[in-house]
Amino acid sequence: MKKALFIVLLIVPTVLLGQGTSRGSTYLKIPSSARIGATAEATIADPGSFSSSFLNPANMAMSTRAEILLAHTEWIQGLQNELLSATLPVSYGIMGMALTSANIRDIEVREIPGPPVATFTARFATIQLLYGLQASEEFSLGVNFKYLYEKIYVDESSGYALDIGAVYSFLSERFSLGASVSNIGPGTRFRSVSSDLPSQFQFGGSYTITETDVDLLVSASFVHEFQATRSRMNFGSETHYGKTLFLRLGYQSGFESRSITGGVGFRYSFAKFDYAYLPFSLGLGNVHMLSLGFEL
Repeated sequence: MKKALFIVLLIVPTVLLGQGTSRGSTYLKIPSSARIGATAEATIADPGSFSSSFLNPANMAMSTRAEILLAHTEWIQGLQNELLSATLPVSYGIMGMALTSANIRDIEVREIPGPPVATFTARFATIQLLYGLQASEEFSLGVNFKYLYEKIYVDESSGYALDIGAVYSFLSERFSLGASVSNIGPGTRFRSVSSDLPSQFQFGGSYTITETDVDLLVSASFVHEFQATRSRMNFGSETHYGKTLFLRLGYQSGFESRSITGGVGFRYSFAKFDYAYLPFSLGLGNVHMLSLGFEL
């Protein structure tokens, strides 16, 4: 039984990331919403966007309205991820809260080769507290504190993580630069085995081209993963007509099993709906992401 559980502890993080290299809590690297997934996680500098705050918490600082964001993700190999989040402007900045839940069902347990003796569900949850502050007309800061909980078979673990970021906008807010450091913390621990968080540094920029009824946002970001000691690039674009219909396309380098991303969005009055599609190769399957947002 101990040997079977040890194998499960090795396999589950691989399923979470697809082809990732981080040794622990890799569910933290799943895109938070459909818009982020469709634009290849390139919107590190995206002032005023709550969805992009999960990449860089400073992005939310320029938002002036309360917002609710719900998201559902069907990740590869049966992983399901749910997000419930909201923001509220306060006297000095804007605050946000998010609850993320991920699970992998029907994982088989074997003591010897043959039929499984049981099945179980691996569960992962994150409670996030976000804060954004617009220090000046051009410069914003943000922080995201995370409480982490994991349960694999009968073993439970918890830990903490922190994201910090900054955004600088100029050229009448058409051009922005941003940077963030994500998942800083001591990591989680199962029994006597500790795991590192998927800490990473991200730096990127975005530029908005504005016409009468059509806007085009182009973004790019550089990502360095500390534990994996590797770097990669993300590229994303988003165009809309009359802020009603949105089309999105992205590209991620540095992965063996995925690269192109895409999606659409619709907005009516205070509600918005987004969908993203992330195809995987190597027989891993495809990812579907749905998001529903409300501006209050």
